[in-house]
Amino acid sequence: PLPEVLPDFTEQEREPTQATDGIPSPLPGVYDDKGVAEGDAVVRALMGFRIRNSGRLDPLIDEIYDPASPRFRQYLTAAQWIEQFAPRELDVHLVKLWLEEQGLTVNFTATNRLLVQFTGTVSQFNAAFKTELRVFERENPQAGNPPFDVYGTIDKLTVPTWVADRTTGIITADLAASTKPLPAEAGQIEDDGPANVDGPANVDEGITLAQIAAAYDLDELHELGFTGEGVKLGVTVGAAFKYKDLQSFWRSLGVQRQNPRVIQTMEPPATRYVESTLDVQWSGGLAPGAELVVYQGPDARNTSMVYTFNEAIALGEVSIITDSFAHREDSEPPAVRLQYHYAAQMAAALGITVVAASGDSAQTDTPSASPYVTGVGGTSLWITEDGEVESEVAWSRSGSGPTLSFEIPWWQVGIVEGSDGKRAVADVALHASPSPVPYWVYYLGEWRRYGGTSFSAPAFAGIIAAVNSYRAAQGLPRVGFLNSILYTTPAVQATFRDIVRGSTEFFAAGPGWDYPTG
Repeated sequence: PLPEVLPDFTEQEREPTQATDGIPSPLPGVYDDKGVAEGDAVVRALMGFRIRNSGRLDPLIDEIYDPASPRFRQYLTAAQWIEQFAPRELDVHLVKLWLEEQGLTVNFTATNRLLVQFTGTVSQFNAAFKTELRVFERENPQAGNPPFDVYGTIDKLTVPTWVADRTTGIITADLAASTKPLPAEAGQIEDDGPANVDGPANVDEGITLAQIAAAYDLDELHELGFTGEGVKLGVTVGAAFKYKDLQSFWRSLGVQRQNPRVIQTMEPPATRYVESTLDVQWSGGLAPGAELVVYQGPDARNTSMVYTFNEAIALGEVSIITDSFAHREDSEPPAVRLQYHYAAQMAAALGITVVAASGDSAQTDTPSASPYVTGVGGTSLWITEDGEVESEVAWSRSGSGPTLSFEIPWWQVGIVEGSDGKRAVADVALHASPSPVPYWVYYLGEWRRYGGTSFSAPAFAGIIAAVNSYRAAQGLPRVGFLNSILYTTPAVQATFRDIVRGSTEFFAAGPGWDYPTG
């Protein structure tokens, strides 16, 4: 049985030591300091824990994806990963007891025990970690949305040595999640969708599901009956959506499919975002036979998104996960980037394909910076009236470049140039530019048009779902971790269209692999 009180640690173990943290410091134009946070304000935070036997994990993953290995594609189950690599239950329990001794409340523990979410007042947090939380105004990483307040610090956090030895630090500290309930949605769980929904009147001014499917030869798989049957496709979101919006989009564009199953990972959401809506519409629309599983956090702040990303993987239910809530890598502290990476490592061992938007800033983003995430960049696509691809070039805003956080993986050595020994992004790319033709999305009862890698990532996830259903019919295992296959298998590379024109501010497309388009 787990102890109910903390043991008597030695004086050395109780000695205060600096803790790693993912709480931002001032960064002009990204995090602007507004002053000291009020003591009675609520803070919610994540404590991270170390992967046990971490030195064995990368070699195991290499074996699983090595065609010459006897372990080839013998994926672990979530239970097997937890047994071999999860933090010790006792260590997590002791840290939770310590948090509670500080007056903080532990609310959620991740299935893989890599994260614990806790809440308290700013005063309690400051006292526990010997720091002073401040309020920063953050530039919104979701284009077109207003800035918002976050917590930050100008000094370091401190914890007892025994806590530091068992954890990866305080990964996030955010303002409280909103408790305002969402407006009720009539017919929220009906399967038949709304009646008399027409497609957009000016359909040629945006790109449709059928056009994207044809542009990337997905229609050939669909015609053979491979539309994702038997595949579970996961989508991580930081807000809710209207089921009627989903069905309006799908049915008006000729798709019949079931509503997604939603798993709330933390507190219930209190808002709806177009980001959440489009992620579900496009991934599900391109894989209408797949079972959609939406992992829903309360909002798009780091505490919500890091936990939700991790939990979607830790539950081990789906074979593909798509994430479009990308943040510029240089705006996220290293602890945040690494926590995404640890979850993605688990996904690779479980045979889960993780794809993420590479971002729309022409620079690198997280979580796509992780070598275990397939970073989906952007192109500009021109199609003819009869649906043929006329031209495709690198999009000027495609998130790309050498990452800040990770060394070059073995499968990029000899292919990637000029990365100074760093992991490089993007890995693949699809249409993302808002011009010449943006994507259609149906949001809050209206047809709208947008662009960005927020579309290319879920679209690519839908393609992989169809591929997995094809593989299952051939008696083959699901694709799993994709990157090493992409970079080392000529037959796989031959299925991609090589983009050789176009550029970002920093890098140009060219023959073979390139930064903007992979």
